[in-house]
Amino acid sequence: MDLKSSSVLLLGLLCVATLASAAPITAADATCSGGTQVVTIPENSAEASFLLTCPGFTLSPTVDGKIAVFLDTSLPNLVVSDLVTFANVNGAANFTFVSDLDTGGTPLVAPPASVTLTTVTEPTPVVVVATSTTGAQLQFTFSSDVNEAAGVPSETISIAPIPEPASLTLAGLGGLVLLCGLYLRKPANG
Repeated sequence: MDLKSSSVLLLGLLCVATLASAAPITAADATCSGGTQVVTIPENSAEASFLLTCPGFTLSPTVDGKIAVFLDTSLPNLVVSDLVTFANVNGAANFTFVSDLDTGGTPLVAPPASVTLTTVTEPTPVVVVATSTTGAQLQFTFSSDVNEAAGVPSETISIAPIPEPASLTLAGLGGLVLLCGLYLRKPANG
């Protein structure tokens, strides 16, 4: 093996090793409160309050301590239908989903503007991102009153890992180095 081939092989192995050492998102990272990736809360069931805890993940300071407000467009005056509170508690991202009960119960009141992250009309989702200590990120999508039929999933919390751009870049560079190596090894026609 000549010096050129050895250099190309070494560069390719270095890229692969660097890619392998990047912080991939594992199933353990993407697990919140029992491993659910999609949490659904049926309409008119125990939808009054739901807590989702994600240990090892935290929310940015702009999201921590804030509340997302969902307004019900089917009622006059855009009544508050659901609230999601975002908080970092003891090294875990906590999401508290509070919903009105359509068949009675105490109506929800909008929080003060100082703690409101966003206000949306249903069924528009609210999306936030939490980051782990290793740099892995999860995207949380909260949807409210997608279905209004009793017993049908209405509120939904979807959890999805966000691919790490650095890993994708390293994989592309590793492939490029290997292609260059194959090109350089091609015998010269002459």
